[in-house]
Amino acid sequence: MKQQVVGPDRGEPYLAPPKTHESYRMVPVAKPAMDALAAHLEKYPARRVDIEDRTDPRPSKWKRRKALLVFTNERGEAIRRAAWASVWETLVRVADNALRKQYEGALKSWERRGRPADAEPTLRQVPDDATMHDLRHFYASVLIKHRESVKTVQKRLGHAKPSITLNTYTPCGRTRRTRRGLRSRLSSVRCPRLARLNGRVSG
Repeated sequence: MKQQVVGPDRGEPYLAPPKTHESYRMVPVAKPAMDALAAHLEKYPARRVDIEDRTDPRPSKWKRRKALLVFTNERGEAIRRAAWASVWETLVRVADNALRKQYEGALKSWERRGRPADAEPTLRQVPDDATMHDLRHFYASVLIKHRESVKTVQKRLGHAKPSITLNTYTPCGRTRRTRRGLRSRLSSVRCPRLARLNGRVSG
């Protein structure tokens, strides 16, 4: 990670450097996420967008250029921050529907097996107070659960110090481990309708 798109509520989106020195980093990506990204790009290819590049800290060096963006709004423009709220609401609704469908299938299977004790499935839904930022916490929690070192988690998240990681994720109790841990979690999630949302961001 060496650049980011800043999408302010007011004004035009622009390219900027990551927030801190530690934010410059390599982040391994699990295969299910890569598969989802490949499916997105097959249906909605990346677009070249005319955008101001403010990566250089000197304003005199700022310039407009064409940047290849994977995610754009329905007009082929960089996405503004405010638009993500509606995107998140839609994703939560789709995820809840997928989880309910998964639960209903598990419930029928449980009933066919004679309703064994202590095996009744539980309906899981996205918490009402969940936000897109919670996906970052989920990522960190999965790494910790799969015994990644604190130093590795710190680097993946871009924290300035390991103590920040410890203070934030202690209650949750190397690259290959990162991918394996995420793969084991993400591969059990099936939400086929998400593909239909790609490229339909307004804002």
